[in-house]
Amino acid sequence: MDIEERLQCIAEQPRAYVQGTVEFVNDEWIFFDEEAEEASLVEEMAEQGIELFRYGHWLSGQWQETGMIATDLGIFPLTNGDRIRFRKRLTYAYRQWLASLPDPSFFQFVQWLNSLGFSLYDCLYCYNGLLFAKSTGVNFIIYDNTEQIGSVHHYYERGQASSDRFEITLNNGERAICTQIG
Repeated sequence: MDIEERLQCIAEQPRAYVQGTVEFVNDEWIFFDEEAEEASLVEEMAEQGIELFRYGHWLSGQWQETGMIATDLGIFPLTNGDRIRFRKRLTYAYRQWLASLPDPSFFQFVQWLNSLGFSLYDCLYCYNGLLFAKSTGVNFIIYDNTEQIGSVHHYYERGQASSDRFEITLNNGERAICTQIG
């Protein structure tokens, strides 16, 4: 299963989106991120899709250069103050790391991470030794969910028998381990 299929199979992850409002300024649609309080061009943010809040629901769609969003329910024009959101992008190393995990390890890791209060989209940094074709080693992933920080060490072996072991240390000193062997 590829990473896109895996992400579709898991429950909606907290903090997976950047959301805010839009305004038409100087003949361009500007997105105002409500969390980071930053402004960006909508067309630059919408490369991988956009969601528009209408009728009490988020509607997935594709950005049209005319300031319209094409959805399964039709084409909607943007208006000043509309709420929109974009799925956060995962860094290349992190995305490749998630893709490299065998299905059982991936799903067990996500469930474990979520049980600790973290989302896949809380990743701040990922060192992925698998990108360097190392068959054994340790990957380092740092997560921040705004309430706590977690440092995950992923001990792995690849070859005839694969194994994955995850250890997390939280900023309060708590530690936890999760293993997936074979």
